[in-house]
Amino acid sequence: MKKIVVIVLVIILIFGGLLSTGILNFSKNSSEQILENSTDNSGITEPPFKKEGELTFLRNQQKLTIEIADNDAETTQGLMFRRSMPDSCGMIFIMKENEPHSFWMKNTYIPLDIIFLDESKKIVTIQANTTPFSEAEVPSYEKAKFVLEVNAGYCKRKGIEKEDIVKW
Repeated sequence: MKKIVVIVLVIILIFGGLLSTGILNFSKNSSEQILENSTDNSGITEPPFKKEGELTFLRNQQKLTIEIADNDAETTQGLMFRRSMPDSCGMIFIMKENEPHSFWMKNTYIPLDIIFLDESKKIVTIQANTTPFSEAEVPSYEKAKFVLEVNAGYCKRKGIEKEDIVKW
């Protein structure tokens, strides 16, 4: 009997953890979700993309639909476990401190351009074409308050450059 109680508690804890990280998501609001949930062969549910704002690169007026990661859980999750993202979408991370930051590509299927921005929302570093699943650091080299992830090659295709300014 004691083993059954322990097993049930472990299952509840795992399920709760999956819900809190967004890996499992039972709410569905089609106006906010751009990508539907899908499940890969391992049984992991792909988190849906949620439209939470719009971002514009001011120099060339390129626009992106963005999802905002503004807490520890969302920042940790990032774009992990997502198999695809429309080229018109990106994820913006709002960091607690304006300091050098490093990201990695652990559990990230999509190759990305990672764009680091300072407090004034000016691009200070572009790390283009990052390698999926890599645990190598992808550094900002300079102080950054915001980090924007877009599909690999986006910056080159759209003419996005260091020192460009964005707004959202």
